[in-house]
Amino acid sequence: MSREKVSIIIPVYNVEAYLAECLNSAVSQDYKDIEIIAVNDGSTDASLSLLEEFQTRHSNLLVKSINNQGLSVARNVGLEIATGEYILFLDSDDFIEKNTVSTCLRSFREHQSDIVFFSSNVFFDSMDGSDNKKFRGERALPLQNTELSGQTFFNQSVKLRSYLVSACSYMYKRHRINDIRFYPGILYEDNLFTTRLLLKSPHTRIFCIPDNLYNRRVRPGSIMTQKKQEKHINSLFVVAEELLKLDLSKENSETGAALNQFIQTTLAIALDTCRQTYGNSFPYQVRKRLTTLFAQTRFKRKKARTIALSALPELCIITQAIKRIFQLEKPYS
Repeated sequence: MSREKVSIIIPVYNVEAYLAECLNSAVSQDYKDIEIIAVNDGSTDASLSLLEEFQTRHSNLLVKSINNQGLSVARNVGLEIATGEYILFLDSDDFIEKNTVSTCLRSFREHQSDIVFFSSNVFFDSMDGSDNKKFRGERALPLQNTELSGQTFFNQSVKLRSYLVSACSYMYKRHRINDIRFYPGILYEDNLFTTRLLLKSPHTRIFCIPDNLYNRRVRPGSIMTQKKQEKHINSLFVVAEELLKLDLSKENSETGAALNQFIQTTLAIALDTCRQTYGNSFPYQVRKRLTTLFAQTRFKRKKARTIALSALPELCIITQAIKRIFQLEKPYS
């Protein structure tokens, strides 16, 4: 294994409209000791043909095809194949700046860190393509140009409400990933992977650089924009369940408190997604699972009310009705 070799892992599924831009950004890096691993996750469009075309022109591009099993499995397959000391994840509808790899490697060398966090641009593709140049930044501003332990980075990011879970926002030393893998068959897999990685060892060091190195596309039909449904709810439940298995979730420590806060936020999103999916009539099993998970976290402000609403969402209607009655009966001043 080359000490300076970087493996870029790209999971690919039905992205023919965006794939060439993504691959061009990977093969055009100003650092050359790179292997690019594209895992074709059972695409049914022209994505595989594009990959094979690029492979004929770029000897450092490896294409691996598997049956469709989802983003997590595709990334895990890439991790098993990777031979570089450093790992960078790139989603196939996004692209990276030409100096992404070299900039991160410079930071690794200067700060002897295990993980480098960098900033991103987010841009939007509208339904008709007429409004695809609106950008916003995605970064942890207060933590830039700072070296921290992975746990302190997590604590501070959660406290500042700036925690970015995307695995594509970091470059990793491969040995720090070790046996951590993406959970198969769920959405929000990054919430689990990134949190596990940051919290696994108190010795993990991360350096935050301000450079905008990643360009993240928000498009119709993507996981970020698709209509919320049962799979979204179940995936959030799985993330909470797996994080509750960590010993840190039971510790009376700063990291334990931050982890509980993150789990509670995950469950609050699940609760909101339940309302979007079911209205105010949740299936019994969903109520039971949500309430049980909330109860396993350490109680915070308004926690009891949140648990009650997750178990009996009808209380929302009752509460609103009572408020309206009191407003109607309120005497004139």
